Amino acid sequence: MTTETDRRGRATESTPRSSGPLSGVRVVELGTVLMVPLAGQILGDLGADVIKVESLEGDANRQVGPGPHPDLSGVALNLNRNKRSIAVDLRTAEGREVLARITATADVFLTNLRPSALGKLRVRYEDVRAWQPKIVYCRSHGYGSDTPEADDPAYDDVVQASSGMASLSESVTGEPSLLPTVLADKVCGLTIVYAVLAALFERTNTGAGQEVEVPMFDTMLAFTLVEHLGGATLQPPLSKPGYERVLTPHRRPHRTEDGWIVIMPYSVRDWDRLWAHLGREDHRAALAGLTAHEVKQMAPRMYAWLDRELPAHSTAHWLQICASLDIAAAPVTDLEGVVSGPGRSKGVLSSAHHPVAGDYLRIARPVRFGSPLEVRHEAPLVGEDTLEILSEVGYSHQDVARFTAHGAIRSQQSPDEAEHASGEHVR
Repeated sequence: MTTETDRRGRATESTPRSSGPLSGVRVVELGTVLMVPLAGQILGDLGADVIKVESLEGDANRQVGPGPHPDLSGVALNLNRNKRSIAVDLRTAEGREVLARITATADVFLTNLRPSALGKLRVRYEDVRAWQPKIVYCRSHGYGSDTPEADDPAYDDVVQASSGMASLSESVTGEPSLLPTVLADKVCGLTIVYAVLAALFERTNTGAGQEVEVPMFDTMLAFTLVEHLGGATLQPPLSKPGYERVLTPHRRPHRTEDGWIVIMPYSVRDWDRLWAHLGREDHRAALAGLTAHEVKQMAPRMYAWLDRELPAHSTAHWLQICASLDIAAAPVTDLEGVVSGPGRSKGVLSSAHHPVAGDYLRIARPVRFGSPLEVRHEAPLVGEDTLEILSEVGYSHQDVARFTAHGAIRSQQSPDEAEHASGEHVR
């Protein structure tokens, strides 16, 4: 089916608003910045009807980095696609009434507000369950609700520090450091998605919704310890925590004649073939009779030997050698190069057009289904769908006028546009 869109980039009558594996599922996203909005984006890409509930000012991700419109940063263009936006002041009685009525039609409720904020706005699980008894209610914030830090502020940087992730670089550089990406937010966003899908699946069997909690600290500690718990898994411990192979200064890009390369001879066989190709029988002899574990312990020495070889030839030369020996290797490519090269050629990035922002690069979902996922509508402006959604859940023009007079809502639509759009919506 060819997707047609209106001037705002939303689905029209010729294509269903909801399509994909989660077609028919409605998600209320009461989240800010990146973690919960990423989860909402993925669920929307999978076919869910995601209603993004924003403050009258809009989600902070709309101002993360440059953009062509005050509501549409580059981050927001991708993060808020396949969602509809309703702007509501939840501090007002009318705002809470609106949220309650929308949630009564939903299957999933996502939030990353801290417990104190959830209590103040009266959108805790027990509140939301009163509106929709079968709701899958997922909340994610810094620390578990049963810990003393439950209501502490926590962002990606803080969680990288508290979960031990920032300390890992001490073995390599001599001091802790933060990874230059918001890894905790993204890993937790993915965790929210699989947790919600599991809860929805259980609901199909039991008919019951439930509360799901995804603490950032717990998620990132478990993520880090997959390999780093190591010898400390056993009690008493056989060694300190830490995966030796990656906690070495030699696990890094290496300089070639004209750039940088990462070479990964993983097995004894890989190292032996590489040294044989280079005619280094002395290095081959040093490996003779060693177990795989002993070879990994020798990795710092072998990478030091490799460091002396690599600058003699170009990156392309070494890539050709590694390809001939079936050894994993890649050139170090900067972000600009990845965006302009492999990002496009491999289909991760594609050219797209937003009716307000204009042309932009769309980040694809990295999962490839037999039935391709669709971008059914582009990222909305703040409150772009407010009137449409209010109409869908049964509010009249008089109700909208009352909400507007009390400053409880914000809309980008005229009443006529909203009425027309609501008539197109199929749920």
